[in-house]
Amino acid sequence: MSFYQYIDYLLKERKNLEDRIKHMSKAELVQLGRQLLATYRQSLKGFDEWFTNFYVMDKMDIDMLKDVVLNLMRIGFQLLEYDRYITWLWYEKEEAERRKMLENKGNQTHIV
Repeated sequence: MSFYQYIDYLLKERKNLEDRIKHMSKAELVQLGRQLLATYRQSLKGFDEWFTNFYVMDKMDIDMLKDVVLNLMRIGFQLLEYDRYITWLWYEKEEAERRKMLENKGNQTHIV
């Protein structure tokens, strides 16, 4: 299956995939997450190839270029906001577990 056939499949199956996520195992979620990241990486690589190709940039009219850049900003900023949010949540979870472990360790030494 070509990259663009896979994109078409994902776009057609988006709602179905969102529904299936509710019943996926952890392993299935990890596999889907990795597949999605690989797909996004390939898509971004294609945009990067456009931006580094003088021929493409020369031929692309300014309105199309503005549209591409605005969409990259919109999508990218949404990803960055989520990245910051979920990283903070993960950090807080890890920090709470670390504090609890240290607290439990401190309580064990006092019991002796």
